[in-house]
Amino acid sequence: MKHTSQVEIERKYDVDESALVPTFTSVEGIENVSVDETVTLEAVYYDTEDFDLLRRRHIVRRREGGGDEGWHIKRPAAEGRTELHWPLDVDAPADEANTTDTSAVPDSVLEPVRAIVRDRILTPIARISTRRTATHLLAAGGEAVAEFADDLVTASDVRGGSVRSWREWEMELLPGAPDNEQERTALLDALEVAVLAEAATVSSSPAKIARALGQTSLAELLPETAAAAPLTSKSPAADVIIEALRQLVEQLERLDPEARTDQPDAVHRMRSTVRRLRSVLAAYSRLFDAQRVDSLRDQLRSLGAVLGTARDAEVRAQLADDELAEIGHRVDDASRRRLVEGSLEEYRQAHAAALRMLSSASYYRLFDALDEFVANPPLSERGERRQSIKVVAAKVVASELARLRKRAGAAAFAGASGSGGAVDARGDQALHSARKAARRLRFAADAVSQGGTAVLGKKYRHIAREAERVQDALGDHRDSALFVEHLLLTSNRAHAAGENTFVYGAMTVRAQHRGAAALNDSPKALKRLDRRAESL
Repeated sequence: MKHTSQVEIERKYDVDESALVPTFTSVEGIENVSVDETVTLEAVYYDTEDFDLLRRRHIVRRREGGGDEGWHIKRPAAEGRTELHWPLDVDAPADEANTTDTSAVPDSVLEPVRAIVRDRILTPIARISTRRTATHLLAAGGEAVAEFADDLVTASDVRGGSVRSWREWEMELLPGAPDNEQERTALLDALEVAVLAEAATVSSSPAKIARALGQTSLAELLPETAAAAPLTSKSPAADVIIEALRQLVEQLERLDPEARTDQPDAVHRMRSTVRRLRSVLAAYSRLFDAQRVDSLRDQLRSLGAVLGTARDAEVRAQLADDELAEIGHRVDDASRRRLVEGSLEEYRQAHAAALRMLSSASYYRLFDALDEFVANPPLSERGERRQSIKVVAAKVVASELARLRKRAGAAAFAGASGSGGAVDARGDQALHSARKAARRLRFAADAVSQGGTAVLGKKYRHIAREAERVQDALGDHRDSALFVEHLLLTSNRAHAAGENTFVYGAMTVRAQHRGAAALNDSPKALKRLDRRAESL
């Protein structure tokens, strides 16, 4: 069952039992208030035995009472938190809606956190009862801009057996709040002045669950880790690459729920992240145990292949739709049905296969292996030497560039681009190998010049950009070649069914011309890459 979603932007305050509720009408922009009847909220919080959800700042709970009772997931967002919501009877058959088993987390609720919890069991970790009196703060037009909640909380630690109680205040912005972050922050700051005037203090915990488990913050629930030193060009190479890998694993984890629900471009982005992980592992493999690297790359290859089948069908559908739009009036319903709707049906089937992979034990074990690799890096003898990333990356990029030159080279590009762009099977394989080499070079340079591991600067960014151009030129050629194969196969089927095949021929010619043009761009892209590499 599909969930609803909203961004939750709030602040919490610790307050004494005897404190008086603030008066907010003195705050600029607040013209009136509306006090709701007091309600009781009963919530059960779930996690794995090792608090995998809390480690990643995710909360899963089942709550009864109030206007938004149901199953909730709260997860970090750029501003505040994102809250997902399902009704209490999610996944229950219609005739069992009132007898839902409250001891188990429904499958629909688990799906967005599968990459975190995998096949581990979620069990209750805390039960929290909240007696809440909410006050809505209204602007001049009568719209509610914020909700102030006065909460009396009683919480039990299910695993530890302790019971605790306290009073706290929450200030949460509502849809009537300003529509830009700066103004929202200003509003919360103004409201906070009124709150702190009543002897309240800013809470040390952003979530009730921490206090329920006897801690002042979620950080205290988790194992202590030594603060890592800032990464620089002098940092040990293994430290930089492990951090790059860790960030990629986090990205893969974030993309998992989007790919499951088939969000736009999610399968493509997940496949690209898998490829980037494989490339970085391969390029910097000498820093780590070879067997562990090979095992991870094999597992990632299997995942990438399943995602790739779906992505290829998606690309075919988009290419066909674009081409048919260009051809215009000569297009008939039969060709559109075969080329666009047929490819979309292939995509749906491939996406279903991908979902099965994303719910398999092998997929969960891949995440376990990736987590273990970045948490306890299996350094090789070379990795143990602690050479700087500046020295190691220069050698790696030079090696990857030589690999690209060996696989392609100016002669291979020039020879393949003859005969109107026609390429035999041997040449096509050589071009495909060159494309993969360019991609690996690009990702090897990106790993030390982008994101949280940008320690080597613009020289490596330039190399990554030029390698991407080589990759794109060869990729466009390959996409065109594969599309031509698809057109020929589909045309034969249309002909056998007695359909007009003119449009297939026209599209084939156009695709061949595009492929030849892309291939002719590749030698120039490689020369630009060579010039950039001279600066290292």
